[in-house]
Amino acid sequence: MNDLEKNLKLMRFWLFGTFVIIFVAATVYVGGAVGTGLVILGELNYWLAMIIAAALCVLWYYIYKWYLTRK
Repeated sequence: MNDLEKNLKLMRFWLFGTFVIIFVAATVYVGGAVGTGLVILGELNYWLAMIIAAALCVLWYYIYKWYLTRK
């Protein structure tokens, strides 16, 4: 495995972990702070925010991949 593959796998790991932390933190914080519990999972705006967060993680991965492979 070369350095490029190693760096890309590491970035995928960190971005997936970041997304999981955002998902759990948003769910627990909003559900607890507002007092709605898991009812937040039924809200369209919540899922829209999660889709945007996932898209930003994917976008950042491809920007990083481009950065590593540019010459």
